[in-house]
Amino acid sequence: MQITARCFNDRADNQNGQAPMTRTEMLEIMTRLDTRANGLLLTGASDIDLLAGMFDLMPDFKALLDSPYRGEIEANATRFPGLYRYGVMLTEVAEGIADGSIRVPR
Repeated sequence: MQITARCFNDRADNQNGQAPMTRTEMLEIMTRLDTRANGLLLTGASDIDLLAGMFDLMPDFKALLDSPYRGEIEANATRFPGLYRYGVMLTEVAEGIADGSIRVPR
């Protein structure tokens, strides 16, 4: 499954006025997200638990999506399986909202 930025403003480069992310920063963020996601998943977290448990790290995930490195999430799925599962879950939620199968209050 391709992880998309549908609900996070689909752009490939950093246009938020900050310096571009380095590869080292990208790996640090991926490691931080993966560590948290794996910790939650190893305790039996459901997708809802994963979403809630990762909430405070959402800006880090968005930074990855806004960077030129967003394809690295999929390319490193076996190296960062918790991050990959989190990304897939967020993509499925975004697609469900977009196609109307998940209703959100207006």
